[in-house]
Amino acid sequence: MLNYSSRAATERSAASRGGAMLNAIERIKGLGVYGDYAPPAGTKKFESSNVIYGWNYSGKTTLSRLFAHLERGTYDGDSSGYSFTFATDTGQVTEANAKDCGHVVRVFNSDFVQENLNFGNAHGRPILLLGSESEAAQKAIAEIAAKRLRINQAATNQQKKSDAAASALSDAKKVAAAGTKSALSLVEIYTATQLDIDLRVTQLGLEEHKLSEQDLEAVTKLARTPDQDALPPMTKISVASSLAEIWREAGLLLVQAPEVAGAIQRLTENPQVANWVERGLALHEHTDKCEFCGNDVAAQRLEQLRSHFSTAQANFKARIETLLARAWASRAAQPLPSARAVYPQFRERFDQAGSKLLAAIADHDQFVNVLEGELAAKRDDLFAPRTLVALSSDPAEGLRKTAEELNSVIREHNGVAEHFKAEKAKAIRRAKLHYAQLFDDKQKLAVKARKQERFKERIAKIRRMGEILDARKRELEAQINQAQKGREEINRRIESLLGAESVQIRVTAVDGEDRFMLVRRDGSVAKRLSEGEKTAIGFAFFLTKLLELPDLSKAIVFIDDPISSLDSNHIFQVAAILREAFFEKNEGAWSTKCKQLFVSTHNFEFLGLLRELPMGDKKNRSYYLVHRKAPGVSVLCDMPLSILRHSSEYHFLFSVIDKFHRAEDKTDLEVLMHLPNAVRRFVELYTYAKYPAGTVDQRAEKLFGAEKGRRILKVLHHFSHGNNVERLVRNNDCMVDIAAVVADLMKLISEQDERHLEALLST
Repeated sequence: MLNYSSRAATERSAASRGGAMLNAIERIKGLGVYGDYAPPAGTKKFESSNVIYGWNYSGKTTLSRLFAHLERGTYDGDSSGYSFTFATDTGQVTEANAKDCGHVVRVFNSDFVQENLNFGNAHGRPILLLGSESEAAQKAIAEIAAKRLRINQAATNQQKKSDAAASALSDAKKVAAAGTKSALSLVEIYTATQLDIDLRVTQLGLEEHKLSEQDLEAVTKLARTPDQDALPPMTKISVASSLAEIWREAGLLLVQAPEVAGAIQRLTENPQVANWVERGLALHEHTDKCEFCGNDVAAQRLEQLRSHFSTAQANFKARIETLLARAWASRAAQPLPSARAVYPQFRERFDQAGSKLLAAIADHDQFVNVLEGELAAKRDDLFAPRTLVALSSDPAEGLRKTAEELNSVIREHNGVAEHFKAEKAKAIRRAKLHYAQLFDDKQKLAVKARKQERFKERIAKIRRMGEILDARKRELEAQINQAQKGREEINRRIESLLGAESVQIRVTAVDGEDRFMLVRRDGSVAKRLSEGEKTAIGFAFFLTKLLELPDLSKAIVFIDDPISSLDSNHIFQVAAILREAFFEKNEGAWSTKCKQLFVSTHNFEFLGLLRELPMGDKKNRSYYLVHRKAPGVSVLCDMPLSILRHSSEYHFLFSVIDKFHRAEDKTDLEVLMHLPNAVRRFVELYTYAKYPAGTVDQRAEKLFGAEKGRRILKVLHHFSHGNNVERLVRNNDCMVDIAAVVADLMKLISEQDERHLEALLST
């Protein structure tokens, strides 16, 4: 059972600051040196401030990675398959629910430094990218740049195809426009631009603009007619005819004969004689001598002749003459205008209609000839009945139809003649639209337009992809810029850690974006950093990143060995920074700014400084030891009092050596795990105090003698890193050597420095 002492007040305070505190690690399986870890019985619960001490390779960093799992909520890319259980006030947190546990955890360790202290090379300059997200963002930006190039090329290829098609169509339009201008003899400007306007009209599809060959020829002729060749209007052809009426009247008259009371049979039977006598009778109006024979003509005979040629006969004959005159007057024959009197576009139709009219006139006048012949014959033989064949149709009807056909052409001509400019413009317009329609059909403009639309859609789609990439790039750049903020704060932290002559961060422009570059105080570029400098910069960045948290009081912070790779001159600065960053005094009482703070270290002197931090009431702090229990097996337990009561590493190391020296069972693996390191470090410190110069080997030989000094250090150098301790236990000779080394060391100190040994034993 874990020994959880009552901390009700502390728990209530922590809970009020957002979520449950971590109380303990109940189990770890399969995580490095924690193959199957369970806390030793009586291990104290975690408090608001927690200090963990352990030598190198004991498992401190592995422990910090367990907390990093809580920060991520899942396994990282390098390790998986382990399991764990944290105890909290409200339940357990395991690998299964870590993502949803709600804890805000931030971890500083060597992984953080490696992930967040990244260098990119821009134009030969080392650019510092702070934050693991910055490195990932920079890689993503590079990938985006490569994709952007491919997208740009794809867009360019599509644009080239689109431009080539558009250029070919443009050239075709120029040729077509020139052809239209030539065909219509246009003096006005007509280029591809004007053709485009006409194409927009034809593509509306409101009417058919293609002309028949005949119509095209007509409008072309009018379009090509110069203004100075304009023709005057023409009088319409008049062909009124009364032939049918005259024919009817003549038909009635021809069958009649004049009424004569004293008709002379010979004259009646001989029309020619009668006509001769009638004409001669007028010559004998005042004479009785015959002008033909000279004989006397009896008055009676003259009276007989005059009686034969009575008034009725004269009137009858006059009627015939009248019909003859009317028949003559009904003739339709007349001269027609020349076809050149009309505009060229009408001439062919004019000739055709004129020919039809002339034929109709000839037919009409042929009937007139027949009528005149019959009337003349009747006039010459008034008493002989004659029959006129009835007309099957009115000859004037064909005359009127053909005349109307010709007059229709004349009206069209007159329409142009009376409004020449407007009609010519209309003809030009019709011809232009005709040629535009032909061009549209030939070029299949609708198909090409759809193809251009597809090009546009592809280009637009490609550009949208590019815009999405650009937006993502801006997000990533903003992410980097956000990570690069706080330069002044980071510089202040670096200076606090490394001193005034340390490296500093300077802002430099790279491709239009602000980036960090490390420089020395003399302005030179810092190209090679020590591990200590990297740790200091990483720790400064970590502390600055904590400022981004909306509420530090809700965060659990684990700091693993912040003085790793730093020399002892810097441990005081680190302790001071921890004091400033994580502790505050409210109403006279000190407390942590975060919910829980975990700090681990391998440095005993730094451990002493951590113990001096203002962690508040002792009940709010816990101290733990991480140590190797066996090869490959570590344990987290309460810090032994032997460590807590010693104010220096030197005293603690001696306590480890003295414990082994006094132990009856010198094969206890748990004791042996610490012994080689403890003896080696103790010898370093002890000999340095006596002779502060040279190497530890040189100092040991000088202090203990060459033979004993080499014997002590040979064994310790071999086993001091804990790599071969298990082999040491299995090897009796090695066990004898290590025991002898410790015995010799204790004896030498007692002989050469008895008072010092007594002082050590008293502590």
